[in-house]
Amino acid sequence: MRLFRTLLAVALLLMILVPASAWADSTTYNFTGTLTSSFGGSDTISGKFAIDFATDSITSFNFTTPFGVVDTTNYTAFLFDSGGFLGLDFNGPMIPVYELILFFQTPIPFDSAPLYTLPFLPGPAASGVPLEMQGGSVANCFSTTMPPGVCTTAGGSTFASGMAVSTPEPSTLAFVSLGFLLFAFVRRK
Repeated sequence: MRLFRTLLAVALLLMILVPASAWADSTTYNFTGTLTSSFGGSDTISGKFAIDFATDSITSFNFTTPFGVVDTTNYTAFLFDSGGFLGLDFNGPMIPVYELILFFQTPIPFDSAPLYTLPFLPGPAASGVPLEMQGGSVANCFSTTMPPGVCTTAGGSTFASGMAVSTPEPSTLAFVSLGFLLFAFVRRK
Protein backbone atom coordinates (compact mmCIF):
# COMPACT_ATOMS: atom_id res chain seq x y z
CA MET A 1 0.00 0.00 0.00
CA ARG A 2 2.91 2.31 0.72
CA LEU A 3 4.31 1.81 -2.81
CA PHE A 4 0.89 2.66 -4.26
CA ARG A 5 0.77 5.94 -2.33
CA THR A 6 4.31 6.76 -3.39
CA LEU A 7 3.55 6.13 -7.07
CA LEU A 8 0.36 8.17 -6.82
CA ALA A 9 2.24 11.04 -5.16
CA VAL A 10 4.91 10.93 -7.89
CA ALA A 11 2.26 10.97 -10.62
CA LEU A 12 0.48 13.96 -9.07
CA LEU A 13 3.78 15.78 -8.55
CA LEU A 14 4.71 15.25 -12.20
CA MET A 15 1.34 16.57 -13.34
CA ILE A 16 1.86 19.73 -11.27
CA LEU A 17 5.54 20.34 -12.04
CA VAL A 18 5.64 19.53 -15.75
CA PRO A 19 5.56 22.86 -17.60
CA ALA A 20 2.38 23.78 -19.43
CA SER A 21 4.28 23.70 -22.74
CA ALA A 22 4.73 19.95 -22.30
CA TRP A 23 0.96 19.55 -22.21
CA ALA A 24 1.08 20.44 -25.88
CA ASP A 25 -0.93 23.02 -27.60
CA SER A 26 0.95 21.54 -30.54
CA THR A 27 -0.26 18.36 -32.21
CA THR A 28 1.71 16.25 -34.67
CA TYR A 29 -0.13 14.59 -37.57
CA ASN A 30 0.84 11.80 -39.93
CA PHE A 31 -0.40 12.44 -43.48
CA THR A 32 -0.82 10.08 -46.41
CA GLY A 33 -2.36 11.14 -49.71
CA THR A 34 -2.83 9.84 -53.23
CA LEU A 35 -2.55 12.15 -56.26
CA THR A 36 -4.84 11.91 -59.29
CA SER A 37 -1.75 11.80 -61.56
CA SER A 38 1.43 9.74 -61.26
CA PHE A 39 4.86 11.38 -61.57
CA GLY A 40 8.16 9.54 -61.69
CA GLY A 41 6.26 6.27 -61.13
CA SER A 42 4.60 7.44 -57.90
CA ASP A 43 1.31 9.04 -56.93
CA THR A 44 1.76 9.02 -53.13
CA ILE A 45 2.58 11.82 -50.70
CA SER A 46 3.35 10.98 -47.09
CA GLY A 47 4.83 12.80 -44.16
CA LYS A 48 4.26 14.66 -40.92
CA PHE A 49 3.29 18.14 -39.85
CA ALA A 50 2.78 19.76 -36.45
CA ILE A 51 0.28 22.52 -35.71
CA ASP A 52 0.48 24.78 -32.66
CA PHE A 53 -3.18 25.65 -32.08
CA ALA A 54 -2.27 28.31 -29.49
CA THR A 55 -0.49 30.39 -32.15
CA ASP A 56 -2.30 29.02 -35.25
CA SER A 57 0.98 28.08 -36.92
CA ILE A 58 2.67 25.07 -38.47
CA THR A 59 5.73 24.41 -36.33
CA SER A 60 7.35 21.58 -38.32
CA PHE A 61 6.75 19.58 -41.49
CA ASN A 62 8.38 17.00 -43.74
CA PHE A 63 6.72 15.33 -46.74
CA THR A 64 7.98 12.87 -49.34
CA THR A 65 6.35 13.55 -52.71
CA PRO A 66 6.87 12.27 -56.28
CA PHE A 67 8.49 15.67 -56.94
CA GLY A 68 10.98 15.61 -54.06
CA VAL A 69 11.03 16.47 -50.35
CA VAL A 70 8.88 19.26 -48.93
CA ASP A 71 10.48 20.46 -45.68
CA THR A 72 11.72 23.59 -43.95
CA THR A 73 14.89 23.68 -46.09
CA ASN A 74 13.14 25.12 -49.18
CA TYR A 75 9.52 25.64 -48.11
CA THR A 76 7.63 28.05 -45.84
CA ALA A 77 4.38 26.95 -44.17
CA PHE A 78 1.17 28.94 -43.70
CA LEU A 79 -2.06 27.93 -41.94
CA PHE A 80 -5.55 29.26 -42.76
CA ASP A 81 -8.77 28.53 -40.88
CA SER A 82 -11.75 29.73 -42.88
CA GLY A 83 -15.41 28.73 -42.95
CA GLY A 84 -14.88 25.31 -41.35
CA PHE A 85 -11.88 24.52 -43.55
CA LEU A 86 -8.30 24.17 -42.36
CA GLY A 87 -5.79 25.02 -45.08
CA LEU A 88 -2.09 24.21 -44.94
CA ASP A 89 -0.03 25.96 -47.61
CA PHE A 90 3.61 24.94 -48.05
CA ASN A 91 5.23 27.50 -50.37
CA GLY A 92 8.46 26.81 -52.20
CA PRO A 93 10.89 29.43 -53.49
CA MET A 94 8.60 30.41 -56.41
CA ILE A 95 4.81 30.47 -55.84
CA PRO A 96 2.78 28.71 -57.35
CA VAL A 97 5.57 26.83 -59.18
CA TYR A 98 6.50 24.96 -55.97
CA GLU A 99 3.57 24.44 -53.68
CA LEU A 100 1.81 21.79 -51.60
CA ILE A 101 -1.68 22.74 -50.43
CA LEU A 102 -3.74 20.55 -48.10
CA PHE A 103 -7.35 21.34 -47.13
CA PHE A 104 -9.33 19.58 -44.43
CA GLN A 105 -13.01 20.23 -43.74
CA THR A 106 -12.87 19.97 -39.96
CA PRO A 107 -13.07 22.02 -36.79
CA ILE A 108 -9.73 22.55 -35.03
CA PRO A 109 -8.08 20.98 -33.17
CA PHE A 110 -8.86 17.53 -34.61
CA ASP A 111 -7.79 13.91 -34.08
CA SER A 112 -8.15 12.80 -37.70
CA ALA A 113 -9.60 14.29 -40.85
CA PRO A 114 -9.94 13.32 -44.50
CA LEU A 115 -8.41 15.58 -47.13
CA TYR A 116 -10.88 17.81 -48.98
CA THR A 117 -10.43 16.74 -52.60
CA LEU A 118 -13.06 18.69 -54.57
CA PRO A 119 -11.52 21.05 -57.14
CA PHE A 120 -12.71 24.29 -55.54
CA LEU A 121 -13.51 25.48 -52.04
CA PRO A 122 -17.09 26.59 -51.37
CA GLY A 123 -17.73 30.35 -51.49
CA PRO A 124 -17.45 31.33 -47.79
CA ALA A 125 -14.30 29.25 -47.27
CA ALA A 126 -12.66 30.46 -50.49
CA SER A 127 -13.10 34.12 -49.53
CA GLY A 128 -10.87 33.65 -46.46
CA VAL A 129 -7.80 32.23 -48.22
CA PRO A 130 -5.31 33.62 -50.75
CA LEU A 131 -6.24 33.34 -54.43
CA GLU A 132 -3.73 30.60 -55.24
CA MET A 133 -5.27 28.35 -52.55
CA GLN A 134 -8.87 28.65 -53.76
CA GLY A 135 -8.39 25.74 -56.17
CA GLY A 136 -8.29 23.18 -53.36
CA SER A 137 -5.69 20.56 -52.42
CA VAL A 138 -2.81 20.38 -54.93
CA ALA A 139 0.84 19.39 -55.27
CA ASN A 140 2.84 21.48 -57.77
CA CYS A 141 6.47 21.36 -58.77
CA PHE A 142 6.73 22.75 -62.29
CA SER A 143 10.49 23.36 -62.60
CA THR A 144 13.51 21.18 -61.88
CA THR A 145 16.05 23.89 -62.67
CA MET A 146 15.10 27.13 -60.84
CA PRO A 147 16.28 26.95 -58.13
CA PRO A 148 18.16 23.68 -58.55
CA GLY A 149 17.55 20.83 -56.14
CA VAL A 150 14.01 21.75 -55.05
CA CYS A 151 12.27 19.36 -57.47
CA THR A 152 13.52 16.07 -58.83
CA THR A 153 10.53 15.58 -61.20
CA ALA A 154 8.33 18.30 -62.69
CA GLY A 155 4.55 18.14 -62.63
CA GLY A 156 1.39 19.08 -60.82
CA SER A 157 -1.68 17.25 -59.60
CA THR A 158 -4.78 17.45 -57.49
CA PHE A 159 -5.47 14.84 -54.82
CA ALA A 160 -7.66 11.76 -55.18
CA SER A 161 -7.64 11.10 -51.42
CA GLY A 162 -5.76 11.78 -48.21
CA MET A 163 -5.94 11.51 -44.43
CA ALA A 164 -4.28 13.22 -41.47
CA VAL A 165 -4.18 11.37 -38.13
CA SER A 166 -2.76 12.79 -34.89
CA THR A 167 0.07 10.98 -33.13
CA PRO A 168 0.06 10.67 -29.33
CA GLU A 169 2.46 12.88 -27.38
CA PRO A 170 5.21 11.14 -25.36
CA SER A 171 3.97 12.64 -22.08
CA THR A 172 0.50 11.22 -22.75
CA LEU A 173 1.97 7.78 -23.34
CA ALA A 174 4.00 8.05 -20.13
CA PHE A 175 0.95 8.91 -18.03
CA VAL A 176 -1.15 6.15 -19.61
CA SER A 177 1.64 3.67 -18.86
CA LEU A 178 1.87 4.91 -15.27
CA GLY A 179 -1.89 4.49 -14.93
CA PHE A 180 -1.67 0.89 -16.13
CA LEU A 181 1.13 0.17 -13.66
CA LEU A 182 -0.89 1.62 -10.79
CA PHE A 183 -3.95 -0.36 -11.88
CA ALA A 184 -1.93 -3.59 -12.09
CA PHE A 185 -0.44 -2.95 -8.64
CA VAL A 186 -3.85 -2.34 -7.08
CA ARG A 187 -5.29 -5.46 -8.78
CA ARG A 188 -2.42 -7.56 -7.43
CA LYS A 189 -3.14 -6.50 -3.86
